[in-house]
Amino acid sequence: MRDTIGNRPYEVKKDGSKYVINFYPQAKNAKNPDAVLFRLTLTKDELKKLAKIAG
Repeated sequence: MRDTIGNRPYEVKKDGSKYVINFYPQAKNAKNPDAVLFRLTLTKDELKKLAKIAG
């Protein structure tokens, strides 16, 4: 299920012990709204580091 961060749609999936975060086009009328523009693949520890930066 997609959600948004900073008006940018994203989706998180778990792949084994890693989390894959896909970011999609932000325009509502995008030609290909399912195109992955940016992907992060993070471990649980890396997600904690990211949360610490944001907190």
